[in-house]
Amino acid sequence: MKIKIYNKNIIYAKFPNQKELTLTMCRPQEFYECSSTKLRGKVFTFEKLVDHYIDDYGDLSYFSIWSGFNIPSIVLEDFFNKFELSKREQKLYNVTRPYSNKPYYFIASKDNDTDTLRHELVHAYYYLNPVYRQAANILVKHMRSDLRIKLTEGLKEKGYANGVIVDEINAYMATSGTKYLHSEFELDVTKKDIKPFEDLAKTVL
Repeated sequence: MKIKIYNKNIIYAKFPNQKELTLTMCRPQEFYECSSTKLRGKVFTFEKLVDHYIDDYGDLSYFSIWSGFNIPSIVLEDFFNKFELSKREQKLYNVTRPYSNKPYYFIASKDNDTDTLRHELVHAYYYLNPVYRQAANILVKHMRSDLRIKLTEGLKEKGYANGVIVDEINAYMATSGTKYLHSEFELDVTKKDIKPFEDLAKTVL
């Protein structure tokens, strides 16, 4: 795990592979935004996380489908205080100590994954920059209602909690492109639809 700092309060962790990324980030991320209250905001073991996501046939896609993670400091610090940390999670704790006396945002992806990095940076600025957050909320409120409804449904199917839906809509619209949004969410989205989100993101990225 390598660390890079953006804007003095965004901690970006770069991992060498998918295994290290997901095994390090899975519990704090699900503590933050799991759609189920069985995990979100609760203290749980790694076994309980696996039991929640594995299907009856033993298939477990969680550790292969998520390429990026993002967690605000208030949640991550709560996680550190409540959980018995694994060795990987202890490393997260150690790298965040110099920033723990003020609000920060923690993001993670595999090294050299620039597309995911942009997506996670948008989340960070949404949390840390109130002017950007307010402008993004207005864009989501006034976007085409059919797109907002379908994207909301798609995000919930992916497992996102209600509390992060607006944040996620903004991040996907700002960084994903029309082809991805169509293939991933079957959205009938145009460049005109995403341009306001892309232009807004350029003010912070």
